[in-house]
Amino acid sequence: MNRSYGISPALHHLASRFPLLKLRVTLAFQHDTVLPAFKGSMLHGWFGHALKRSDEQAFHICYGEHDQQQPKPYIICPNNDHKTHWHKGELYDFDLTLFGSAIRLQDAIVTALTLGEKMGLGDQRTPFEIISIASCTAAGLKPGLIPSTLSDYMAQSDFDPFFEGNMELAIQMITPVRLKYRGEIVKRHAPGLGAWCNHILRRLSQLSRFWVIDDDELLDAIFNERPPLREQEMTSHCYYEDWQRFSLKQKAQLPFGGLKGQVSFYGEINHAIPLLKIGEQLHLGGKTTFGLGKYQLTG
Repeated sequence: MNRSYGISPALHHLASRFPLLKLRVTLAFQHDTVLPAFKGSMLHGWFGHALKRSDEQAFHICYGEHDQQQPKPYIICPNNDHKTHWHKGELYDFDLTLFGSAIRLQDAIVTALTLGEKMGLGDQRTPFEIISIASCTAAGLKPGLIPSTLSDYMAQSDFDPFFEGNMELAIQMITPVRLKYRGEIVKRHAPGLGAWCNHILRRLSQLSRFWVIDDDELLDAIFNERPPLREQEMTSHCYYEDWQRFSLKQKAQLPFGGLKGQVSFYGEINHAIPLLKIGEQLHLGGKTTFGLGKYQLTG
């Protein structure tokens, strides 16, 4: 195992045992319709109703109230098309990801998606047809339901794991990233690379504890064995994108915004790449079940 690349034995052990199933759902609208610009909240609510109708136990696992620190084991992420007016026959796709033991719900998830066709989307309950459900794997889009592991995505990194010198990489925030600093939502300055890695480690630890391996010794080792990051230059081009969503439960508009833009780092930062690759799949910050916290690593 190459420790210089930042993959400790503990991290490798967990990543190879952390399953995820990432589905790409493609649908065709059967009528013209108007949908919100950011469709994460709409998709989250629609799928919740469909799942509750089809499988009460699966609904409780995904949408029920559990331990305060227990993260939800799924993400419903809209694509990047923010247009609002859609025509009959146009295609739209979104991703639905299950983590850990929740991948056992895959049959219930597919049943709920099929039932959701009859319910329609948006305020107009626009009918649609699901034309494909495929799996997003580390090797690309594949037909059928194909689970992966986090280690699969780490192995598919475009970065050279043996490079030891200075390098540049960028984090592009695809959907708003709701990170907190001292209890407040970060609205101006993007976190440094060390803070990004800490957020990823906390996210990985929480999901693992409840849905993969509840092993304090292993999780502590992942924190303790992470290689130190050397000094790096940071360039931030970020802004706060302010979204609102209507909560049926609270009968009110709730804040839904987060950081967008790009932050770049330059230096001996190869150690951070494994964690950043993991964070791409897990999403970061608040409201990840709605698709927030998605970023893409480039370099």
